[in-house]
Parts: sequence; structure tokens; C-alpha cells
Amino acid sequence: MDEKEIVLTALEQVDKWYVQLAGIKEDTLLIVSKKPVPEKLVVNGKEYNVKYYTPEQYIETIKVNEEEFRSFHIYYFVKIYMRKVLDILTQLEVEKMSLNENQLR
Repeated sequence: MDEKEIVLTALEQVDKWYVQLAGIKEDTLLIVSKKPVPEKLVVNGKEYNVKYYTPEQYIETIKVNEEEFRSFHIYYFVKIYMRKVLDILTQLEVEKMSLNENQLR
């Protein structure tokens, strides 16, 4: 079973209607949902830890630690929410570039 199938199968065990974004890194599933999800899910006989965030918590987390987004392979997302995430990451990148430019002067 590939990563995408694992993520999509795991989402069948939660209320997918509320999920904004989902991904995987090794044996950890990332689920951003408006509704709480279990701490562990079993997919095809293998247990996965679940890293759960509300949509607001996740936005605040990636503002401080963008690796929380970049380190996961994302296979499911709501387009409007993903756009918001990518806008924030772009803004952070622009801020880094302007800081680096100011340090060079």
C-alpha cells in the first residue's frame, strides 16, 4: 500500500467532512481537522500515530515551524485551506529574503 492509499484509507476512519489537510511521514499521520480525531489509527494492520491540529492551531504552528508542513507528504487537502497555508509559507519566505537582504547591507 503506498502512502497516498494509507492516508486516504485512514481518513475513512475519521469524519472526513471536517478534515482540511492530511499527510504522512513514516509512521505518523498528520490530520488537520475541525473535529478531534483518534491518537492512533490502524491501516491495513499497521498502527500509525496521529498528529492532530485544529485548522487554527496548524496555521499558528507552521508560522513558527514550517517544517511541520514541509516534512510531511500531503495527499489530501481542501483547496481553500491549502491556499491559505501556501500563502503563509510564501509570506514567511519573503520575510526571510528581506531579512537576508538587510543583513547584506
